[in-house]
Amino acid sequence: MLRLLIAATALIMFLPSSSYGAGVRQKNINKQNYSSLNDLLASNGFRTTFTKTSATGSKKGSYCFFQKNQRTITCGNTKIELLMPTVFENTHPWILTLDWFKTLRPVLYPATVPRSKVRAITVDMGHGGNDPGAIGAISKEKMITLKVGRKVAEILRAYGFTVHCTRNSDVQIPLNSVAQLQKKHKSDLFVSIHVNSAKNKTISGLETFCLTPAGAASSNGGKVSWTAHPGNRQDAANMLLAWNIHRQLLSRTGAVDRGVKRARFAVLKDITVPGVLVEIGFISNRAEERKLNDPKYIEKIARGIAEGIAAFTRSTKAR
Repeated sequence: MLRLLIAATALIMFLPSSSYGAGVRQKNINKQNYSSLNDLLASNGFRTTFTKTSATGSKKGSYCFFQKNQRTITCGNTKIELLMPTVFENTHPWILTLDWFKTLRPVLYPATVPRSKVRAITVDMGHGGNDPGAIGAISKEKMITLKVGRKVAEILRAYGFTVHCTRNSDVQIPLNSVAQLQKKHKSDLFVSIHVNSAKNKTISGLETFCLTPAGAASSNGGKVSWTAHPGNRQDAANMLLAWNIHRQLLSRTGAVDRGVKRARFAVLKDITVPGVLVEIGFISNRAEERKLNDPKYIEKIARGIAEGIAAFTRSTKAR
């Protein structure tokens, strides 16, 4: 794990001290570099409360809640899954140093995310043609994503963005072609729309994914990967975009919050701009499938995605 220690040290050396104070204690835990959550929050002006099993930080409307040995935190009333669980030693919590720079800092301090003008957006409607995606009782994923994607594109164009869709009809776009389309269109943001499915038909809700950083494991487990993909150049922006879209989707739909998560999906690996993959609901859940086929609910989902993108562009707007 020496590479992670070196990478974390490099991040600390070259990122602004205003978000990582000189007095922040570090510790090696299970061969990974952790930082004192107490020091991080205090050095950034947060009021903190700690117990043996939880930690809370609040500052001018910003609010984060951490639990012992848990990856899932609550930040701004939205669930986010950390790269590694928070570790507690008595009432002293520690978080993976990589999580500060790749997860928390982008959300708490959007101004630290590299700023760029967003003019064009690629909207990817998952599956299509011979690939139906997940199949429910009354519909197929490929048609739901097409309807939602069209509505997202319509709203974004009304906002003044140029929008490129990976498909406009029931055709299949090879996974390895999606990133190439983003590059061809020279878009500045990327969002891929999908529908979830599970064996447990009671599961419902929204999940928003961004690319797993190098040196970490994805939310669904698996091994740590040290491979850095082109999409990892936008790690901080990916997280901020995912968080903005997810919280707007929750606000619009009132759906179950299953959190902002990490995955190494093929469509996210090779894009060259900030990007996310949104799972807008579970087709395996009868009630949610009906909603996903309701034009009024589709409008809510599309508005949530579009407003999340707009919020992201405002928070990272070049000075």
